[in-house]
Amino acid sequence: MKKTIIFLFALALGMASCLNNSSNPKEIKKTETPSNNIGSKATTRNDAISYNTYTNPRFGFSIMYPTFLTPKPEPENGDGRIFTNGKDEEMSVFASYNVLDDTIEELFKECKGSYIGTVTYAVQKDNWFVVSGTDEEGTILYRKTILTDDVEYTVNLIYPKAKKQFYDEIVEKVIKSFYVE
Repeated sequence: MKKTIIFLFALALGMASCLNNSSNPKEIKKTETPSNNIGSKATTRNDAISYNTYTNPRFGFSIMYPTFLTPKPEPENGDGRIFTNGKDEEMSVFASYNVLDDTIEELFKECKGSYIGTVTYAVQKDNWFVVSGTDEEGTILYRKTILTDDVEYTVNLIYPKAKKQFYDEIVEKVIKSFYVE
């Protein structure tokens, strides 16, 4: 567990500087109507999984999260939120200013280079990238970052490799709901 926490901390630090200029200033993937902070429930193909929507008023983004993950208190700076099952499954979503004016290419390269474990999937497009892989303990990390103007928006999903099949639908639903104003 300590290795996983160190892995997540190092990854968050390494990835926090991932985003900037692009010819397409925003990627908008609006599949659900944003709500105020935490609220509105939705269901998936698997009716056993339900979702709420978290909306961040400071940075103007929203995202759905599975209700089996409990939201932790929002930090004082209002940059995002962590949702966890209290064990080995976690989703974090946050935004930060791109104070170093990194490009999406620089952020993508840094993210891949700072990844602790094996990168199994990595793609970078106009103003976003995804990096996913596993660490030596079999934990999967899926990360998507979107860069708009001077703000980078990031969502991380962390779960055991043994639950990959269960999480495939969840990752798809969560990522499709990631909405940036």
